Amino acid sequence: MSSPISLHPFLSHFPPALFLAGLVLLALAKKRNHSGFAAAASLDFSLGFLAAVIAAFSGMLSVDMGTKTALQVESHQGYSFIFTVLYGFCTVFSYTKTYSGAALVFYILNLIAMCASVYSGYLLVFHSMG
Repeated sequence: MSSPISLHPFLSHFPPALFLAGLVLLALAKKRNHSGFAAAASLDFSLGFLAAVIAAFSGMLSVDMGTKTALQVESHQGYSFIFTVLYGFCTVFSYTKTYSGAALVFYILNLIAMCASVYSGYLLVFHSMG
C-alpha cells in the first residue's frame, strides 16, 4: 500500500498543469470563438480543483516536521491553500462569467499563487537537500 508521503508528489503536479492547460484553452476559445475549447477549459479547471484539494490533504498527511522547519512547511501550506481557494473561484468563473473582468483578475491571482506554491514546494524538496 502506498503511503501519503509517496502520493503527494504525484498528486501535486496535476493542479498546476491542469490550470495552465485551462488558461491556454480559454485563450484559444476566445481567439477562435469556439465554445468547445471553453468547455474543455472548464473541465480542466474542475479536475484541477479536485486534484488540488486531494493534493492539499495528502500534503497535510505527509508533512515531516522532523526534517523541515515550521516556516518552510507552513509557508508552502499557506501558498497551496490560497492556490486551492482561488482555483475554486476560477472554476466557478469558467462556467459562469468566463471572460469578465473579475474572472480575469482571479485567473491572474491564481497564476501568481500557483507560482508561489510551486516554488515553495521546490524549495521544500530540493533546497533543504544540502
